[in-house]
Amino acid sequence: MKNLLVVPLVLLSICVIADERVILGSFERQTQETEFAEFGANFESIANGFGLQFLNFADSGFYFGAEFTRRTGDTETCVGAHCITKDSDFNHTVFSGTIGRSFGDWTPFVGASYNNTDSDGETVDGWGFDVGWWVRFDNLKFIGTVTNVDDDFSRGISTGFLFHMNKKWAVGAEIGTLLDSESDVFRFSLQLGRTF
Repeated sequence: MKNLLVVPLVLLSICVIADERVILGSFERQTQETEFAEFGANFESIANGFGLQFLNFADSGFYFGAEFTRRTGDTETCVGAHCITKDSDFNHTVFSGTIGRSFGDWTPFVGASYNNTDSDGETVDGWGFDVGWWVRFDNLKFIGTVTNVDDDFSRGISTGFLFHMNKKWAVGAEIGTLLDSESDVFRFSLQLGRTF
């Protein structure tokens, strides 16, 4: 009978490992610029969108997070001084999940992300492997992430912060870029959410 009482206590202790959960909504913006010097042409796209993120922190235990973002935008092509802007059907959707282990103020994590890009009827999608870490300083947390570690073409880095206000609200921001792409790609995210 004593052995049977141990099982519910162990399960209860596993379920109550989270000290802090955060839900964030975000405004997303991504710019991409590609130069074709041999043709004297320049391609630029600007995409805006929104995101939703859930983060589950623990002082000493498992961390996990999930994120969804969607961006849509326009493209502009310039040859010399002549530019053509069109409302293209450019859509970029990302689903990602991360899991890690908290060691006090430092939380390393790994994750996977699914990217889907649809531009003028052409679709490109695939999975990526991500690694990163959170570092905490009182009410302020910093994050650094290497995205698509296994892909030479779309590997990127991002960094950001999350600030907790009066134990109820949280604000954050994140910037990122691609490392090995022929295009200059920059992403910015402004976040606001609730802590519970």
